Amino acid sequence: MPTYAEYIAEQTLVAQECLRDLGCQPVLFVGSGIAKRYGGGPSWKELLARVIAENPLIEDELPYLQQREGSLPKVGSVLVDPYQRFAWGVGREGFPPELFAEDVSKDIYLKYHVADVVKSSVGSIIDVDGDLLAEISALRKVRPNSIITTNYDLMLEEVFPEYTPIVGQKIIRAASMMIGEIFKIHGSIDEPRELVLTHEDYEKWCLRKKYLSAKLLTFFLEHPVVIVGYAAQDDNVIEILRDIDEILGGNGELVPNIFYVVHDPLVDESSYPARQAVLDLRDGRSMRVHCMQANDLTWVFDAFAASEGVENVNPKILRALMARTYNLVRHDIPKMTLEVDFGTLEQAANSDSELPRLLGITSLSDPQTFNATYPYLTTALGRKLGFPSWHGARKLIDQIKAEKDVDLCSSDNQFHIAVKSGTNTVIHKYSEAAVALLTKVQVGEPYEIHLERPHGARKARKRVAAAS
Repeated sequence: MPTYAEYIAEQTLVAQECLRDLGCQPVLFVGSGIAKRYGGGPSWKELLARVIAENPLIEDELPYLQQREGSLPKVGSVLVDPYQRFAWGVGREGFPPELFAEDVSKDIYLKYHVADVVKSSVGSIIDVDGDLLAEISALRKVRPNSIITTNYDLMLEEVFPEYTPIVGQKIIRAASMMIGEIFKIHGSIDEPRELVLTHEDYEKWCLRKKYLSAKLLTFFLEHPVVIVGYAAQDDNVIEILRDIDEILGGNGELVPNIFYVVHDPLVDESSYPARQAVLDLRDGRSMRVHCMQANDLTWVFDAFAASEGVENVNPKILRALMARTYNLVRHDIPKMTLEVDFGTLEQAANSDSELPRLLGITSLSDPQTFNATYPYLTTALGRKLGFPSWHGARKLIDQIKAEKDVDLCSSDNQFHIAVKSGTNTVIHKYSEAAVALLTKVQVGEPYEIHLERPHGARKARKRVAAAS
């Protein structure tokens, strides 16, 4: 019988292969289970129950209201008026004076009190010890590209202090850099007005959700996505995944870059849990994803740990660099607010090696030839072949392995080369010859394959790796 140790090894390998194929760190999709695990935060039901108990004008209990209204957002709507009366009456001293202006929405009193309850309920990670402290340490080492969360609390900001929170509608409006950011799609206790809490809030959110999903689509196409802290049928997860599935046009096949993490306290050394999970997207639709079940989540986070090179990069610096480059291209150069050498810019735009040189990042020579010979990362290879992302290219590579017993990615050859970045991460790049070969496989043409070691690849690879 397979053991849990084998399960850990197998799922860790799957995660690391995904990191290798995509060449980037994952996006974390974080639910309330994380705040509850590390900070003792309330579930949504527990939060509403406490809010009801702390208002003497509300006589009904949560189970009755939930039975009568049919959903928690509708229960939230029912609580708006009692909290308005409470704030304007016996509870006034618990609310700041600026909330009593005539142009303030009446739901602000409920939202302000909810924010207050969350602040007092969710503990700090400095109070965590033992095994949970090891989990938080492992979580930090993931160094995610960005984080998406429906949580109101500030725990993620505490775990990742170098990341920038983007709250509520600002996610859609802001010129996001899509790196080093915490997307708080249901608002934050720092901005109570932005909390998505009532039925009316959810209706407005659903209207914006398509735009949000479209903006986040890049994450789901080009990054590993780790879903953690959510129940399998959590509406927040299902609604986003439904939109992603609709855009991707999936038909129940495995989505190889999505990992669903399940905390299961019953897992022990003799367990061998499911390696995949089928998420019910409702209306006859489903999505199959990788599943990682654990009692101790340390090994799960370790599986996605960043390489030494990535770990030493400050996300704030990357965001600042991207923001400045964005403004430079969008505003400064077109408006001629800077003196511009267009010849230098054209050279940088047409060469993978010139832009880093222009920014003062590297001055290598051999890698110029290397990058010209192997110009495609896995995602770019997939798009070159007409796929929306890297999945299609990976399937063709697997097809070659099945048909010819040749693994393109197992060695450096005329089609593929592996470049070590930092201590643990390997980036895979592909040549025009790979495009030609995979095109034949794609259209069903006969093909032969003989791997040859590329001339000078070892020297170029070592020099590029040293600069990574």
